[in-house]
Amino acid sequence: MYYLNKRQIEIISYLLEINNPVSVKDVAKNFKVSVRTVRYDLELIDDWLNENNATLVKIPNQGIKLKVPADRTLLLEKLKFLSIENRVLSDRERIRYIVLELITAERALTIEALSEHLYLSRNTVIKILKDVKTYLQTNGLDIEKIRGKGMVITGPETIKRNLMLELFLDTVSINNVLLSVKNRDMYEELIELWENNYKTLSMKHVEEVFALLLHLENEHEFYLTDIALTRLVFYLTISINRLQHGHSVKESKPQIREEKEYQIARLIVQALDQYDVVFDEAEIDEIAIYLVGSKSSSTINELKNITLTESFSDEVIASTMHIVKYFERELKLEFSSDMQLVNGLALHIKSASSRIKNKRKIENKYIHQIKEKYPLVFQIARESVIYLETLYNMHIDDEEIGYITLHIRAAYERLSCKESRASALVICTEGISILSILTTKLKEVLPELNIIETCSVYDYEKYKKDIDMVITTSDFKLGNIDVIKVSPFLENDEIYEIRQFIIRLNKFRQIYKYSKDKHILGGKVVMLQDVLNEEMMALDVQVDNWEDAIIKAGDLLVKKGFVEQAYIDNMVNAVKDLGPYIVIMPGVAFAHARPDQSVKETCMSMITLKEPVNFGSEQNDPVSIVFAFGAPNNNEHLNALQDLAKFLSVEKNINLLKEVKDKQLILDKIFE
Repeated sequence: MYYLNKRQIEIISYLLEINNPVSVKDVAKNFKVSVRTVRYDLELIDDWLNENNATLVKIPNQGIKLKVPADRTLLLEKLKFLSIENRVLSDRERIRYIVLELITAERALTIEALSEHLYLSRNTVIKILKDVKTYLQTNGLDIEKIRGKGMVITGPETIKRNLMLELFLDTVSINNVLLSVKNRDMYEELIELWENNYKTLSMKHVEEVFALLLHLENEHEFYLTDIALTRLVFYLTISINRLQHGHSVKESKPQIREEKEYQIARLIVQALDQYDVVFDEAEIDEIAIYLVGSKSSSTINELKNITLTESFSDEVIASTMHIVKYFERELKLEFSSDMQLVNGLALHIKSASSRIKNKRKIENKYIHQIKEKYPLVFQIARESVIYLETLYNMHIDDEEIGYITLHIRAAYERLSCKESRASALVICTEGISILSILTTKLKEVLPELNIIETCSVYDYEKYKKDIDMVITTSDFKLGNIDVIKVSPFLENDEIYEIRQFIIRLNKFRQIYKYSKDKHILGGKVVMLQDVLNEEMMALDVQVDNWEDAIIKAGDLLVKKGFVEQAYIDNMVNAVKDLGPYIVIMPGVAFAHARPDQSVKETCMSMITLKEPVNFGSEQNDPVSIVFAFGAPNNNEHLNALQDLAKFLSVEKNINLLKEVKDKQLILDKIFE
């Protein structure tokens, strides 16, 4: 018998995940402990691995590595379900075990019984019970002490079942469940682990319910994602066990019976009659509520063809259109005609509304990546639901907002495919045959490139207002337009250079999208010359970090009375809350915050840094140039940003800003 603590279990998981040799020093650094501590941990880990058909291999000059001849997945699951007496439980695990013991017990449990089951002292159990009580109350349940008998968990049966489901899925991989159902023989040991640790789950029932639901899906054409289907299977399996032990749902919810999912729920219950339990109306209501909260469309084409007014309530349609219109106002884009977005969002709103009303949460394992990759869209999504939260007296959590973000982001990408192509002029002096080869190759390998025209260098002036770049087979300097020289046969490094230009150009467009028609916005037109001058510039500024860089750039705006000090705080907090999204291209940051009363008039400043600093952007750090700007509202037409985007899309111009120490020379180049 070997005891493993939480860190030792995590070290094994870490070694399994990286699957490459790693030094003991790196392990120590990763887990923030000493090398000596790691060496002690590895001795215990090695003993445990030897008992489980795995070994810890030491590779000279490289480090240590796990050698696992059997299924790595099985070893990971064994770690999760390591017998209580064989390891040191984390606080989270102790809470989980006690909650499950109390919920599944057929009688009240004493502190002594819990102490015996969990191999913990009486005092430790008493201490943990305080956290258990808080955890239960947060989830709508409580602990009741019965004199002379012990403790029981009180509260609605639906919450108990859902909590059991969440606690189970907190430790079990849904992918492993799906694999075990498809191939029981291969995952027999895994199934045995699950059944030994969760007495309320019969994997035989799980397999049978899976088969029943898959049959119903095909026969009645309703669709659930693999995750939603697996969750429903476990909910039904838990329900069967609870009903067999006399625990039924008491509260019926007749309003759900108007939904078409209610009829599917009745069909599911009919298929479960082999288990000799009674699913009454209240039980059927709960299954229908689950289905409404899990509804998904099987294909994108099906999603596009949904009729909004026939498929959704007025409340769902109004909520959906509120979010769509909010994004249209904030991003200055048109989304209403994208039926894939509108219907997909409506489907999510309908499901989310049902989940929230019935206190059920959705898992969003990508929420951290969503916040990191799409911080601006996530922030707008969060703002867009505030009105709905107030109107319907509900809280919409980040997991739900994350899915709204993905719907909007996908719509944005579809729109960008149409709008964000870079426009190029192709100039070739070698003749029509070479020109034909070059343009054919460009169209073949760079579909994101919009070739406006092919012409001689003398005709360039005709097209310069309509293009973003020039591609040529000769050396030309054409003012403030990026010129990329290529061979007629377009080498890989040349393709890469053109792609990098398009990426830089669209990066700016993605974050600052303004209409080119001042009449649509009906606002004041602000040119770059109106806001950027020598007074609003500082060169070779010494800063300590990214926050200091934003403050120094913002100070120039404060000194002229364009913004209040609060606006600088807002710019800093925007990065803290949303990440380094303001670093829009290598070496360049655009600090800003949302319009509010702290901005008096449209303004811009620019500083170059004596020493570059990191903002936390993997792709674009370190930063040498920081712009700060503000606008009192979203109606001012910032031609200034379009002009600046044009200037910065040329890489040599960025280098000029870094190197030149004369403000007027910089301004002359920008305004050229």
